[in-house]
Amino acid sequence: MLASGFIAQAQTAETDSVKTQELEEVVVEGRNQRLGAEVSTYVPTTRQKNAAQTAVDLLKRMAIPQIRITPNDNITDLAGKSVDIFIDFLPASNEDLQGMRMQDVKRVEYYDFPSDPRFQGKAHVVNFVMQKYLYGGYVKAFGWENSSNAGQLSLYGKLQYKRMIFDVAAGGFYSSQKHAGADTYEQFRLPQADGTVKEFERNYIQDKGKMRRNLYWPTFKALYSTDRISMQNVIGASFDRTPYDRREGYVAYMPEISPRADFMQESSSRVNSLSYNGYWNFILNDRNTIRFSPTYAYSHTNSASVYDENMRGGYYNGALDDSHQFRGDVTYSHSFGKWGTLNAMLQTIVVSNNTSYSGTATQTDRARTYRVGPGVQYSLSKGKFYGLAGFGYHWNRNEFQDFKENSAAPWIDLSLQYSPNDRHSMRGEFHHMKSIPNSSYRSSAIIQSNPLMSYTGNPNLVAYGSYDVGLNYSFIPCNKFSLSAFASTWIVDNRYVYDYEPTPTGILRTIVQPGGGYSKWDYGVYASLRLLDRQLQLSAQLNANSVHNGAPNNYDRTHLVYAFQATYYYKYWNFSGIYYSPQGYSDGCMVGTWMKTKAYYSLSAGWSNSSWNINLIVANFARWNWLSDESEMHSRYYDKIERTYSINDHAWTRLSVTYTFGFGKKVEQGDEASQQSGAGSGILK
Repeated sequence: MLASGFIAQAQTAETDSVKTQELEEVVVEGRNQRLGAEVSTYVPTTRQKNAAQTAVDLLKRMAIPQIRITPNDNITDLAGKSVDIFIDFLPASNEDLQGMRMQDVKRVEYYDFPSDPRFQGKAHVVNFVMQKYLYGGYVKAFGWENSSNAGQLSLYGKLQYKRMIFDVAAGGFYSSQKHAGADTYEQFRLPQADGTVKEFERNYIQDKGKMRRNLYWPTFKALYSTDRISMQNVIGASFDRTPYDRREGYVAYMPEISPRADFMQESSSRVNSLSYNGYWNFILNDRNTIRFSPTYAYSHTNSASVYDENMRGGYYNGALDDSHQFRGDVTYSHSFGKWGTLNAMLQTIVVSNNTSYSGTATQTDRARTYRVGPGVQYSLSKGKFYGLAGFGYHWNRNEFQDFKENSAAPWIDLSLQYSPNDRHSMRGEFHHMKSIPNSSYRSSAIIQSNPLMSYTGNPNLVAYGSYDVGLNYSFIPCNKFSLSAFASTWIVDNRYVYDYEPTPTGILRTIVQPGGGYSKWDYGVYASLRLLDRQLQLSAQLNANSVHNGAPNNYDRTHLVYAFQATYYYKYWNFSGIYYSPQGYSDGCMVGTWMKTKAYYSLSAGWSNSSWNINLIVANFARWNWLSDESEMHSRYYDKIERTYSINDHAWTRLSVTYTFGFGKKVEQGDEASQQSGAGSGILK
């Protein structure tokens, strides 16, 4: 030992023949964006989490290339298809996303056709993975108020002790505002008994009005979780009341078949609902899992409206509805290890609607809908490839008054994804299913809304089919840049559609099946760039949608859409600017209306830390007219062009403030309690 010490000392004393050189600092930056064949993972930065007030706001700031967020905060994939949101593999609502504590978000995952049974067979999924607690929780208050005399306040509380998590949430919304107005131009072509056609235009000008609305909701959630068992139960209620909605204006005709008349239209509504949502997941062993999701919802709806011209008696309509909906989904999952996973599913749905009408129509409707749907899904992940194939059947029974109809139809899911590395991902998908018409479209009641317009439903509607085909390519070479390109089509078969038939007194809007063919194509590109050590983020979107809408509307249209967003972070401050070009799109496959909206743009500034978040938004600041959107519909006997005026697209400002108080030791956490919704009403729409 002594000898080795002398040797080391001698070596140290000897002059090294190689010259020393000071190396520059090397910074190794972890990737916070990774593409995969089965899942893509994104890690939000501290700046993004501190600046975001809600989960939707966080997604905007993260600029995930596979999704897009509309100006009204709807989350879709790039082709406009619905994206379901989960928090720690449990379904989340809009209120959940508001109540989430941003600092607890560890990462965000995006899935297309996931094999995990916890996602309940959803096609496109965003899953927030949260920092968890051993014990403790947080309380979050969220509120905002803007120039429309509308205010909102929500309070969330979470408490966890070991394996038990309790959430209590409540919220309220109040709005009292004036209607900016609407202009409606209707063209009537009414065949007469003598073979001629009576043609005239009706101009419906609403120049003033006022509305009040109140919404209150409490929710309680309890979750018990172990390594093998998760049992979540959510009970919620909602009280939504619009006591006053009044619109006034005048009606004029060209040529003047009737003198100009002043009109008054007034309506009110009340919707009380109660719901239960359960989620029970049992891991039997390393290869077998079973999940059961029971849900029940009840809604009581009371609505009334009156339309009057020159105080001539008017047209009164009232409706009472009690609706119940039960759903129970069971999934058994077996893993074959490297040979994939098999999911066996059974879906059960029972819907009951009892609706009574008064006024221009007096009728009571009773509707029952039953669906039983067994199916299987098989998924396989092999290195760079991930594929999923699903097949099943839906057996349906519809009962409406004396009408009874039984049907059976298959559903098919196919998806293939290829990711050669964590920078490239390609996906192709195909989906087919048949959907049951809503009970609210089945009523044979003929309701008259004004002197020239009545509407009814169709009790003989049957299930209609739809086909989805999509392609997507994503490229993320580094944290500073991301890009996605996509193309998709949606085709509807045997669709039902609004049609307009002439009557001796005007037009009767009916629902006919089958309507003419309907197909929709979407294609485009989305890109993001991050500069200045990711303090500056730039995003751009360019896409087009083309629609073919057959009889009775008969139109083909294409519209180009583009959007830009810039965000800059400086210490505790953040600044953003957004621009969305005017939108043009088909209002679904049933209505036959082509919608046109105005451009949306805004500037925002915020200050935030781990507890406080203050944000000021100034939107449409150079626009001082009240025009919001335009809609256009054409048919053989009736055309309608409507311009809507509101505060939504006028210049406005909003100040939002949130405060979050956290406590305890972080190890595990679930998602927040949220407002729950009731069963869908069966009232004729």
